[in-house]
Order: sequence, then C-alpha cells, then structure tokens
Amino acid sequence: MQKTTNRIAQRITFAFFLYGILLTSIIGLSLIAVFKSTQIRILDDILSDELTHFLQQTETDQVPRLFYRSRTTSIYAIPLDDLKNRLPYTRNLSQGTHDLTHEDRDYRVLVKHIDNMRYVVKFDDTNIRNLERDFVRLVGLCSIAILIIALFIAWGTSHQIMRPIKQLANQVTASRNDPDKSLNLTEFDNDEIGDLASELQHYQEQLQHLLIREKEFASNVSHELRTQVTSIALATQILSARTGLTPKDHTRIQRIQRAVDEMSELIETFLVLAQISNKSVKYIDAVCDMNAIVQKVIDQQRIWLNDKPVKVIIEEKEPLKVSAQPGILSVLVANLVRNAFRYTERGTITISLTANQLIVTDTGRGIDDATQAQIFKGYVKHSSGNANRIGLGLAIVQRICERYEWTVSFESTQGKGSQFMVCFSS
Repeated sequence: MQKTTNRIAQRITFAFFLYGILLTSIIGLSLIAVFKSTQIRILDDILSDELTHFLQQTETDQVPRLFYRSRTTSIYAIPLDDLKNRLPYTRNLSQGTHDLTHEDRDYRVLVKHIDNMRYVVKFDDTNIRNLERDFVRLVGLCSIAILIIALFIAWGTSHQIMRPIKQLANQVTASRNDPDKSLNLTEFDNDEIGDLASELQHYQEQLQHLLIREKEFASNVSHELRTQVTSIALATQILSARTGLTPKDHTRIQRIQRAVDEMSELIETFLVLAQISNKSVKYIDAVCDMNAIVQKVIDQQRIWLNDKPVKVIIEEKEPLKVSAQPGILSVLVANLVRNAFRYTERGTITISLTANQLIVTDTGRGIDDATQAQIFKGYVKHSSGNANRIGLGLAIVQRICERYEWTVSFESTQGKGSQFMVCFSS
C-alpha cells in the first residue's frame, strides 16, 4: 500500500508540475508577445511621426531635403527613378514597416512613396533588441524559478493530501493480521476520506460479527456432529461384540464403521477448512517429522485399499522437517494419500520425502484434461465410469499451502497415473 500511495503522490506532483509548466508558458509567452507588440507599435509611431515632421519641415523651409539624421533616426528622400544608386539594401523593401539588419545593427524601417519620392525612415533599435533579448532571458529564468517553487509546493501538497490516506491504509493493514481488533477510524476529518474511513469501519464491524458467528457455528456444529458420530461408533462396537453374527452382519457393521470413519474425517476436513480460511486463528506450530506423519496417515487410510493389488512404498530420500501445526499436516497428507488409495486399482503408490518436498505418485487411472483444469476447486466429478468425486481434498490441500506459503503442483496422464508434489520452501 505504501508504494501505491507513493505513486498517487507522484501523480499529483506530476499534475501540479505540468500545470505549472502550462501556466508559466502561457504567462511568459504572453509577456513576450505584449512586450514585442508594444515595442513595434511605439517604434512605428516614432517612424510615422519622424516622417511627418520631416515633410512638414521640408514644406516650411521650401527647400527640397533629401536626408536627415539624428542619434537614432535616419530619413532618406530618394527619387523613384534613382533607386539603384541610393540605399541598395532597402531597394527590395515594399511600402510599410520592416525589420532590417545591416552591418551588425538592427533597424526598424518605414518605406513610403509620396509624389514620385521614396521615403525611407530608419530607426536604430539595436539597444531595444538587446533589451528584448534580456527580457526574454529574464522571463525564462523566472519561469524556471517558478517551476522549481511549484514543484516543491506540489510535492508538499501531495504528501499533505496523502497523509490521511496513508494513515488510513496503515490502520487497515495493521488490522489485517488481527481481525478481532476493532478499527478506530473516528479521528479523520469530516471529508471524503472521513466518509471512506467510516464506511471501512462499518464494513470491518460487519466482518467481525460474521467471524464471531462463524466461530460459534463451527464450534456448535463440531460438538453436535462429533457427539452423534461418537454415538454411532460406540453402537457399532457394541454390535460387533455380539455373538452369533453372520458374515453378512459383520460386513454391514464394517460398512457402518467405514461410514463413521469417513464422516469423522469429513468433519475434521470442514473444521480445518474453516480454520485456514480464518486468518485470525493463531496456530501453535511445531517442527514435525513428516516421515512419522506419513506412516500414521497410511495406517489410517489403508482401509481404502481393501484387497486391491497395490503396493505402498515410502521413500525417505532425505529427512523432511516442517514447521506447522501437526493436525494440519496430517490433513494435507491424508487428502493426498486418500485420493491415491481410492483411484489406484493395481500397481504401486510411492510417497517420497526430500529435504523440502512431499511427492505422492500412483499408477492409477489418471486425470483427464477437463478435470485437471478445475481440480483444486473442490467437488469436481472424476471422469471415470462411477459417480465418485474428488471432493474437497485437493481444495483443502491448496488452501493449506496458500496459508503457509507453500506450493502444490501435479502431473497426470490418463490411464498411467498421477503425481502430486508439495514444496515446503517459502
């Protein structure tokens, strides 16, 4: 979340900076344009006034005047039939005002034809042009300074805006590891962020109520179901102890006992599923010997083999020690082994242990491509001829692996068998 809020702050800063560039560019260019247009208008007025004064002076003196020069202004009166010999660098200028550079000097020039005479008025605006260039440089430097200031203001403003969002995110993140702890988000201002905090607090309170109801439900259901299953198990034990039972009676009693065992395993599976879905549950982990757990699980699940010609092999290539809750590890191994026992009719089932992996390999019927695509979703129907389903087993395995940040993968070829691998490395 820290990186996300930083990216938002960067986007706000970047937006402010772009706005600053746009604003300073508009203001700077406007100032330069106003300066330039004002300069041209003043110079053109000066040229026009100088020419008018020159013509009036010529009329007053009643003497033809062909030239006049002051410190910045020069006026030339040239007969139209003598243009080739006078001011050749202005020969191609049409009537009107022009900017001209001659001998490293800048001029504003007015050209006008009156009574077969061509009047050329030059104003030396070299110093004004230099001032204009200095003004443009000054505007550029001021724009850069304004942009730097705007960048710092934008950076500070964006972090000021993001501070309550970061605070809200940190509080929500802190509550992620302890959902039982109530959020106190009343300290935020009465604005959009305050509204968001209020909604989050309301949502978290609803989640807490749901978690409480879930815990109560799991506890009550566990107690009630276990009580009934225990009663059935005791009843079957009493029945099996009777004398005079026929082989059919023993078969029926064994079937009931198997159903009781399945129901007990299903209850434990549902409870584990509820626990690993609830991250508030604090596990008491221990370093477990996986070989001992595998041996125990095989003894418990061997009933699924019946009399099938299947050989079970345990290969402990390296000692495998895993830090986790022993009961959860037993559920993980049991679900993998049970599937292998159920769907292998003949051949071998190999449980391999390496330094960080548990591998269950069977020579069963394998899994078709359609089933493989959704095998971890739970209660996926196996594409065999019977109505057996894979059930929640592999979904439980994946949930456990996600909870402990382990990985589970598999390979399967229909008709040849399957291999499931659990890697316990973080």
